[in-house]
Amino acid sequence: MNRTSILREPLLLFLVGACLSISQFVMIRDFVTILYGEEVVIILVTAAFFLGLSIGYFLSLKFSEKFFHNSFLAIAFLHLTFPFSYRMLAAEIARLNLHGYLYVVLMFVYALIFSSIFAVFLPRLVHGKSSDKESAIQKMKVLYSMELIGFAAGFAVVGMSWNKGVDFILPIYWALLAVIIHLALQKKTWTAAFVLLAIVSSNFLEQVDRRTTALLYEYKHHFDEAETLLTINSAYQKVEVIKDGDGELYLYLDGLLNLNASDLEALNYYIAETPARLIKPEKTLIIGNGTLSSVPKVYLHSKFVQSVELDAGVLLAGQKFFTPTEELKGLDRWNLIVDDGKHFLKTTDDMFDLIIMDIPSPLTIQEAILHTKEFYQLAKSRLTTKGVIAVQLSGPLQHNNRTPARVVAALSEVFDDVMVINSDQADRSFGFASRQLPFNGADMRQATQEYEEGLEIIVDILPYLSEAVPLALDNLDLVLCRGLDRFTDRYFDVDRDPCRKIRDLTEGYFNND
Repeated sequence: MNRTSILREPLLLFLVGACLSISQFVMIRDFVTILYGEEVVIILVTAAFFLGLSIGYFLSLKFSEKFFHNSFLAIAFLHLTFPFSYRMLAAEIARLNLHGYLYVVLMFVYALIFSSIFAVFLPRLVHGKSSDKESAIQKMKVLYSMELIGFAAGFAVVGMSWNKGVDFILPIYWALLAVIIHLALQKKTWTAAFVLLAIVSSNFLEQVDRRTTALLYEYKHHFDEAETLLTINSAYQKVEVIKDGDGELYLYLDGLLNLNASDLEALNYYIAETPARLIKPEKTLIIGNGTLSSVPKVYLHSKFVQSVELDAGVLLAGQKFFTPTEELKGLDRWNLIVDDGKHFLKTTDDMFDLIIMDIPSPLTIQEAILHTKEFYQLAKSRLTTKGVIAVQLSGPLQHNNRTPARVVAALSEVFDDVMVINSDQADRSFGFASRQLPFNGADMRQATQEYEEGLEIIVDILPYLSEAVPLALDNLDLVLCRGLDRFTDRYFDVDRDPCRKIRDLTEGYFNND
């Protein structure tokens, strides 16, 4: 690379850092969504990206300047197809019902394309023409610093894109990439060609984004017909609202089904409306429920309702598609705060008669923490004497060591009085816990009999917990084991529990510890 000015190389590394930051965000979010965002998948996708970086550093000085220029130019133009090309390839793998490992191969190939080309710049610029070791070290300090500053600047751009689609961030990314092409190759023809294609592509970004997203849901999620109503990246996850051929609305978070519109009625009835009717709380706290759909149900029976939702992107999706703003107008005894549930409970002085935990299943560490005995201890400190916490258990309570049983075990570690109801209509169980529940099984039966006659009410929960280990901050193996179970079953046709062997090998050690 011919040096044309003192500022050229530092500027080039600054832009490389910015593009690396943005591409990391786009690639990780998309592949986590394609593979479904359990903790295991998040780890795997992140590892794939950094493996691509490592390969780029390793190979950076092993090929000629001409090969570097040609390969960089080809890959730069290929970046104009991201993230749509790999979405279509993933949809095609699903359509043809090919082996699941091809999704993983696809991820590693694209991770290599995404990240390796940017990793090449720093070593080549530092060692390219400098034979003086001291000057090379000084150059390394300057250029690496500029790359780090650029990475931070790229992350600032990513922050600007929260709760927006990729049609916001990709034109910025492409503009930065165009400048890199110009600085690295100094060929106006190629720069102009890239800019022209980027401008043309920018006019179709939203349409292509929605259509390629819909293809994934049609072929990989097995929708007969899918229409993408919303696809945005929040600060925490990819938030998508999909409509099927029957007009049903679905909310997906990182590719995992959070809820559909039909499920909301039963979910809200049992986790929110029923305990509120039984308790008639002075103050109610709802943690989660980003759709805000339970607020009007609880509001009728509570003197004050406080909602706490961490993800503004989910709130946006909820108010736009699941709970119209008209339903929330005039609720002067309701307040909404965008905050982390743990932080809110630690900082509030309010005491509540009812805390509703309407949060996703513990498939990631962040979600699992909200199902631990430590969290329930924190919640207990903000409950009145007969205050109740209501928790949806992500499935039916059974005699095993799976999610519902482990969550109930955590509740029973903290609270003296725990009741579980198992609803066929909601297709899951719900737990209610208190120092002393202000209602009994007969009260629950009377309150729910018109809605579901066959509701199973479990007052004696101990027989269900003989195998269950309470979820705790120092015992979150469920997250990785359940994620690994689902991942291997989904993509490698493994029917047995892949974590069982690990547990068997470590059981003796921990029992003797």
